[in-house]
Amino acid sequence: MKIAIIASSFNKQITDGIIEGALKCYETNYDKKFNLKHIYKVPGAFEIPSCVNQLLVNSKTKFDAIVTLGCVIKGETAHFEYISQSVTEQIMSLSLNNKNIPILYGVLTTYNYQQALDRTQSDKSNKGYEVMEAAVEMINQFSNLDK
Repeated sequence: MKIAIIASSFNKQITDGIIEGALKCYETNYDKKFNLKHIYKVPGAFEIPSCVNQLLVNSKTKFDAIVTLGCVIKGETAHFEYISQSVTEQIMSLSLNNKNIPILYGVLTTYNYQQALDRTQSDKSNKGYEVMEAAVEMINQFSNLDK
């Protein structure tokens, strides 16, 4: 399986934690080292959809799935709502308009830093772990669909 991870660098401790969870899931369950060259970092969550789009359009590597990971934490302005909604809608649009591979949504949207940190535990409750599990399940579903 070739899976790309597109991850935001913003809120680095959180995103690094969910990337680690995704890698742990892949390496534990599929007995392989994840190809680290398939991890693409972007500055923030807002940039994730455009990187997904570029990967779909321009990548020479054919991926079986794309996993998106990031974290948006509510602050004192409306920025949280705008970014969360925009990223969610754009990833959903890319997912629906791309009929070849699943695109998974793993962008945390939390009300505070502790809620985000709680989702980076080193067990199966890690959101990166959960999204990678879902990616593999969706790859299997896509391959079983009548085409």
